[in-house]
Amino acid sequence: MLVIKGTYRILDSQPDGDTVHFTPQDPGFWHDVPGPHRVKRNSHGGGTVRMDAIDALETHYEGVGPGTVHQPLGLGAHAARDELISWLGFTGVVQNADEKVTASTPETVPGYVLASGADTFGRAVCLVGRGGLPSDTRSGDRITVTVDLLRRTANHHLLARGLVYPTFYSNLPEVLRVDLAAVARQARADKAPGGVWQYDLTTDGVKVDDLASITDHQVLLPKLFRRLADYVRLFGPALDGFPAYLAGEGEQFHVPEQEKAIRGLQHLVEVTGGTVRMTRPIEEVVLVEK
Repeated sequence: MLVIKGTYRILDSQPDGDTVHFTPQDPGFWHDVPGPHRVKRNSHGGGTVRMDAIDALETHYEGVGPGTVHQPLGLGAHAARDELISWLGFTGVVQNADEKVTASTPETVPGYVLASGADTFGRAVCLVGRGGLPSDTRSGDRITVTVDLLRRTANHHLLARGLVYPTFYSNLPEVLRVDLAAVARQARADKAPGGVWQYDLTTDGVKVDDLASITDHQVLLPKLFRRLADYVRLFGPALDGFPAYLAGEGEQFHVPEQEKAIRGLQHLVEVTGGTVRMTRPIEEVVLVEK
């Protein structure tokens, strides 16, 4: 992964639990992030970091249709956001009614990212570190990330606290994925108060009567939430066509017993009447990076 030193900033943003704004000391290093996609930069050279290997409950999801939707804010969405902000070193955070940060102390905090690529939205896919660079590294170095270094990142911290879900893509090294999967299983067993596992219904099943069923009342894997929210807004709450909708997305993934990639999340989802559930825990699934 590519080591980049810089600063984090949350002012004038709507932070959530798995994305954060980062400005490198030398924005030119964004050009060195590997992969087919480029990191989008603002006028100051900053970009948005999508935190690798984790997925937080949605606080401002656009998707299809007008406006935004969210997952239950009091059942883990705000907890992940608040913990990330605190872990990075921000205090005195003030937000307006739209959850936009209007003040923070300090305005920026030092840190570094370990970048493995960029997604199709132009966000850098990274492990997030705070403070000074890891020992014996310089900004711009390409390093092999060890499990010890992984355990010093916000990604690992939020997963261990049970505040986010694991969501693994194929470019994440297997040794890191194995460690994170074990952390996620332990967090699920602990069901820490305020964390997602205290409320999660992803494999038990959620009853979808209307959009509010998943925006206000029931907690499930954000990736499945996004697909469900879009489907319900397009076609209504009857789930008869949901498997076909997932098939049309064409996402590919691997599971341990299958050597070849499987196409379509409908192979992981079971629909029974108005209830939808995933048939296996998400840490067993490795999604193919687009």
